[in-house]
Amino acid sequence: MINLLVPRLTQLLRPDRAEELAREHGWRKRTGRVSGFEFLYSTLGQGSALDLTLNAQAGTFSRPVTRQAVDQRYNPAAVAYFKAAFLESLHITLGWKTSSTMTQLLQKHFGAIRLFDSTHCPCSNALAEIFPGCGGGGGEAGIKVLLSYEYSAGQLHPLAVLPANCSDQGLAGLAGAQVGDRELGIFDKGFYQARALRSLAQRGGYFLLPWHHSVRVRELAAAGQRGAPIDIAGALQATSQNCVEWLAVELGQTPDSRLGPVRLLAFRLSPEKANGRRAQLREKYRTRGRQPTAVALELAGWLILLTNAPSDLLPSAAVGYVYRVRWQVELVFKQWKSVLRLDVLPSKNTYRVQCEVWARLLAALLAFVWYQHANATCLQLHACECSFSKVAKQLQQHGQVLVRTLFGNRERIETEFRNLWLKILKLARKERQPSRPTTWENLCLHWLEA
Repeated sequence: MINLLVPRLTQLLRPDRAEELAREHGWRKRTGRVSGFEFLYSTLGQGSALDLTLNAQAGTFSRPVTRQAVDQRYNPAAVAYFKAAFLESLHITLGWKTSSTMTQLLQKHFGAIRLFDSTHCPCSNALAEIFPGCGGGGGEAGIKVLLSYEYSAGQLHPLAVLPANCSDQGLAGLAGAQVGDRELGIFDKGFYQARALRSLAQRGGYFLLPWHHSVRVRELAAAGQRGAPIDIAGALQATSQNCVEWLAVELGQTPDSRLGPVRLLAFRLSPEKANGRRAQLREKYRTRGRQPTAVALELAGWLILLTNAPSDLLPSAAVGYVYRVRWQVELVFKQWKSVLRLDVLPSKNTYRVQCEVWARLLAALLAFVWYQHANATCLQLHACECSFSKVAKQLQQHGQVLVRTLFGNRERIETEFRNLWLKILKLARKERQPSRPTTWENLCLHWLEA
């Protein structure tokens, strides 16, 4: 696998192509001390550095420059150049495939399993006009990143960089459009939009997401007739089962908001989890001077999911475990913020902030290229998954060495890649707890190998 990874990384990290992009977008107009390649990847390297300053960035170049010279190079042309470099790298990496036990088993059921979510990154209030915040305690300015992550292949696909005041529901159409024929899209509750999900289903795709309690559920009736409403809370309160399923229901009231037929599945939470959710619900209502209803308290004790995937493709026993895969994207955001420091954007320079966002997205893309290949190798050699968290930390520790090698003695870069590869395979494997199966082990046990 390393013999496949090295030429792929070499294809991405091309100084000549970086110079071409810099000239195409007007950032590089004449020969100077800082090349387009060094400017891009020094900014990228700062995402994992402990000192996010212009002085630190200036110190990485092969020829000395001042911090003022670096600051002046952050301009509108730099933003266009950085964005183009990211989009080109993204286009290249989306075409890369790695075969593993995971992809082979999952693709027997779905062509791809795509996870969607967004994260908010606060930035200087001076940028509120360009990146308005979402209000409340979220600050006056902020950036929202919409992300798609393909679970079986380990591929990252950032979809959009937007102002923080954009709602997830408003992005449902953009996210749903990424799910193709025979593919499964897993969404958070905030992405529920009947029109987007209908369009997804019409293309032959499938969706899985939590049921929004405010959306009415009705029995599926004949054409031109309305089915009887279903009392979900009452049915769950009356049952002693841990899993309840409605095989074919319709959601929504108006023609535009209707969605169906869909399956609705409710899974009883553990007493500890249910009590925790009810305590959160009571606190939320308390801050508003109200009390939660009995219906809300009952529903808080269940995980209720909806999907249009048929039972033979996605059995009831597997639905809950498949939905847990969505937490992989939460781990991605956690590592973005703790390792790549995506949420550390203190500069008041609009252009520098935008460049840093695109650079850190590019850094995340490169990190997932490493993870994609290392995970396939770990599954093959050790029958276990690779931890993205541990891969990201290894890249953080060696990021500055790789940048200096790229800018200086480039002939040694393959040696550095191979040394880092051996460390990742040794140190980045997931530790297995016998009493707590991993997500992948649960999927195999309850679905893929059942």
